[in-house]
Amino acid sequence: MPQAAVRNMQGEKVGEIQLSDEVFGAELNEDLIHQALVTVSKALQRHAGRAKTRSEVDLTSRKWYRQKGLGRARHGARSAPLFVGGGKAHGPRGIGGRVAMPRRMRRQALRSALSAQMAAGLVTIIDELRLDEIKTKRVVQMLEDLGVTGKTLLLLGPEEAEDERVYKSCRNVANLIARPAPHFSVREVLWADNIIITRSALALLESGESDNA
Repeated sequence: MPQAAVRNMQGEKVGEIQLSDEVFGAELNEDLIHQALVTVSKALQRHAGRAKTRSEVDLTSRKWYRQKGLGRARHGARSAPLFVGGGKAHGPRGIGGRVAMPRRMRRQALRSALSAQMAAGLVTIIDELRLDEIKTKRVVQMLEDLGVTGKTLLLLGPEEAEDERVYKSCRNVANLIARPAPHFSVREVLWADNIIITRSALALLESGESDNA
């Protein structure tokens, strides 16, 4: 079982913890991680509206005027894309097929990504995140004390995530995403240069309740 040091908010080592092989010792499966990443990216896409074609607009299909003898261009139904109110030629057709992924595969992809980040030394475990007041500078100072730079994913336990002082102190820190465990995705794990996990969030991850990817 992999071991990790547990630090406090000042960056001091306060103990060690045994990590679950299932969550942090999983085999790297790049194909599964890629599939999970595509699934999340598709779900986050914003699609254009759906335009009607000439067969769908509510206009008569009767010919405007006779074909010959008037010296005018030949036209048929008023629903042609050429006219105001007519159908749209090659317009957006709305949301395409939805990409889905079974829960078991999502979990395994997430564990594989977390294990890869742990093996790369990018995961830091802290005992708790507790603030006495809303103070963004305190969170910035914590990151500096932990030696964390760049894009950071912060995983919180339920009580920490619901604490207004923690939420408001984290939301304005540049390149920091705070998420309540287990509500985070493979996309966020791969985005992060560093991952900070509190002990309460770690307990949820290792209990098998993480079903997002």
